[in-house]
Amino acid sequence: MSALPPGFHTRLVKPGEAALLHETMLRCWRGTVAENSSAYRETPESIGKQLERGAAVFLIEGEAIVGSGRLHPVPGPADDPREWVELKRIGVLATHRKLGLGAPLVAALEAEARDRGAAGAQLGVRADQPRLIRFWSSLGYTLADDVQLHTVNPLTPPPTTMRKRF
Repeated sequence: MSALPPGFHTRLVKPGEAALLHETMLRCWRGTVAENSSAYRETPESIGKQLERGAAVFLIEGEAIVGSGRLHPVPGPADDPREWVELKRIGVLATHRKLGLGAPLVAALEAEARDRGAAGAQLGVRADQPRLIRFWSSLGYTLADDVQLHTVNPLTPPPTTMRKRF
């Protein structure tokens, strides 16, 4: 697991924290992710429903939440009947980017997925953010054109999909 710099830690989002998770995601995404993202149509209620089956992690500096990410159960590749997860809505506040926090945040999500028995993780990279493909590749994710995402945005071009087996 990637190490966090001193002063940072991660923790699972607790039941009842969907509104805080929603607020954190919006703080991380506004000004970075295009307004046509389906994330902006989510509500604390819809996130709470997702958390009933999935999980989320907060990235914290001291007492302040500076990032978050989620996972949700999804079907894996056709040759693997085990449960997989989709990693989604991962973000770090603009003031905390380029500090090496992304990889440890992903590692915390992957650890939770493994603890839940997932065989691997899948994700989609927005077509307007191709630079993220290099980031995900550096974490062991490979291109996969058969990924079934939990949510698909009909307002945007199809994402580049990637997968990592644990």
